[in-house]
Amino acid sequence: MPNKVNPDLVQKAVDQINRERLVDLVVQLVNVPSPTGYEGDMARALHEVLQGANFRSTLQPIGDDRYNAIGLFEGQGGGQSLMFNGHLDTSFGPEQAHRGLGYRCEGTVVDDEWIYGMGTFNMKSALATYIVATESIQAAGIKLGGDVVIAGVAGEIEKAPVNDFDGRQYQGYGPGTKYAITHGAVADYCILGEPTNMMVIPRHCGTTWLKITVPGMLIHTAWSEHEKNAISNSNVILKTLNDWIPEYMKRNEFGGTQPKVNIAAIEGGWPWRGARTPDNCCIYMDVRTPPDVLPMDVLREVRGMIRELVKEHAFLEGTTVDIYVSAPGTSIPDDHELVKTIVEAHTQQLGEAPEFGNEIWYSDAAHMNRYGIPTVNYGSAGRIRSGGGGFSTLQGEAVHIGDMLDIIKVYIQCILSICGTVD
Repeated sequence: MPNKVNPDLVQKAVDQINRERLVDLVVQLVNVPSPTGYEGDMARALHEVLQGANFRSTLQPIGDDRYNAIGLFEGQGGGQSLMFNGHLDTSFGPEQAHRGLGYRCEGTVVDDEWIYGMGTFNMKSALATYIVATESIQAAGIKLGGDVVIAGVAGEIEKAPVNDFDGRQYQGYGPGTKYAITHGAVADYCILGEPTNMMVIPRHCGTTWLKITVPGMLIHTAWSEHEKNAISNSNVILKTLNDWIPEYMKRNEFGGTQPKVNIAAIEGGWPWRGARTPDNCCIYMDVRTPPDVLPMDVLREVRGMIRELVKEHAFLEGTTVDIYVSAPGTSIPDDHELVKTIVEAHTQQLGEAPEFGNEIWYSDAAHMNRYGIPTVNYGSAGRIRSGGGGFSTLQGEAVHIGDMLDIIKVYIQCILSICGTVD
């Protein structure tokens, strides 16, 4: 159970928050390019920062010059442990730099209020807030009972190998976190600072990626039959899917949130050989699921739809439906001790209770919770400079400095509450 903390002790640590250090650290981390599969330099940079912040840091190799950076700030004993988890890989790579400040692997401070750059939003700014929170506690001379763990992990971004798309740049969806928590990076609780715009997110959707393969006949145009063209025949399936999606979303609503479905890609034929018909056409889908719906449920439902279509359209005979990514959602109760600790700290430090929400995106919290480490998403990024929450494709990635300073106060109180203090 988390402890009640002395507000004077919390304030003592809050008074040590170093704004300049925070800004410099965010810029420093953003300046290291780290698209999925190429996190080695970022892991080494974070490893060095953790060592400088008095953590016992370890680089965990997960293959192909990919590492987790795991830092342990060991307490004096008698308290519980708190992990802060954050991924090292960014949503995009250096090739996106032409799209503006928010897409460059270079931290840029704007109006002394915002920091732009790849990873500021998702989620290098969170890693910096974790570190500055622990540094502030140290600067205040406070000794902790339990441990603080900071896990910088590789491969969280939603990517997966499929067909000819193979290699480390496609290996996402949690290999870093799954390796970390099975190789020593464990704790009693975990806060994951994804860009939630200061909202508490105790639950989020799962995802099932499906590949629907429509058979065709490979033959020269001169002897082809339009009725046997796999791309054309796939239209029947696409129409059925587009009719099904709104009904699926409405039927699976949870807590006011409707899980979405994305028809993500269509693949068939060879544009460089237009004189040949496609031997198949593949439709790729991302089906988001409520926390209590499993990938097999989705597979059965979509396969059932296809079987009914085959009865009506003989040319679809042989169509297959397969899962190539499965990642169930996650949820912990609103009255869980970790949730209550965050709510109390947020309320006391920021003067009002936090908002709660559900998310459609996926995070490593699902892996953490399944391995018995209660985890909540709660981070400072997620606000758009022109107003509102979420993410602006036009503006790119950015984080508000004031929001980071606010959440550091909350993190400090959570650390003191969960880890406890010793004289």
